[in-house]
Amino acid sequence: MLREDIFDEFPFLIAELAPPQYPDPEIFQEFNDLGERLIKEYQSNSAYKFKIIGSLMVVLLLKIKEKFWQKYNPLNESDSSSQIVMTFKRNLEQHFRDLTAGNTDILYQVRDYAETQYLHPSYLSTVIKSKTGKSVNSWIAEKVIAEAQAILSRSHLSVQEVAAQLGFKEPGHFSRFFKKHTGISPSAFRENLSIEN
Repeated sequence: MLREDIFDEFPFLIAELAPPQYPDPEIFQEFNDLGERLIKEYQSNSAYKFKIIGSLMVVLLLKIKEKFWQKYNPLNESDSSSQIVMTFKRNLEQHFRDLTAGNTDILYQVRDYAETQYLHPSYLSTVIKSKTGKSVNSWIAEKVIAEAQAILSRSHLSVQEVAAQLGFKEPGHFSRFFKKHTGISPSAFRENLSIEN
């Protein structure tokens, strides 16, 4: 059966570019037979239909791994050549430009960034983590903190106003988030700046 750790078992599922493959007739026939078996099970009325299909899918993935993707490592496919990663980073930057410009008041979460690329949130998370070494949530958190520090240091907006500008509905939530990631509260951060200057 397919499990939650499917991307660990079959990392090629996050590959964005597949190298061309020209299997010999024997390998082609093996995949053709497996495909026909899948179709036959799908069209059956068996009470075990979906369990059988799930098992056959595991066989298919194992065969793909065995014949074509034995040496694939997602880290070798750098994030600079990953269209998904590049699009995510562009979307992240654009969203924070929209937030600070007042064009939106909603702080995007993983699902929102996934939707912009028509991807499942867990798939986007896996690709980003595998190819950048950081989770989507880490990217978002780092961007929130960087923007918050910039606003706190360059403006006279209150902490409540900064929180609202960055899409936080509750100022208390923003303050806790800021302290969790920086070790100090937004107010203390601003006070430290005034002492340094």
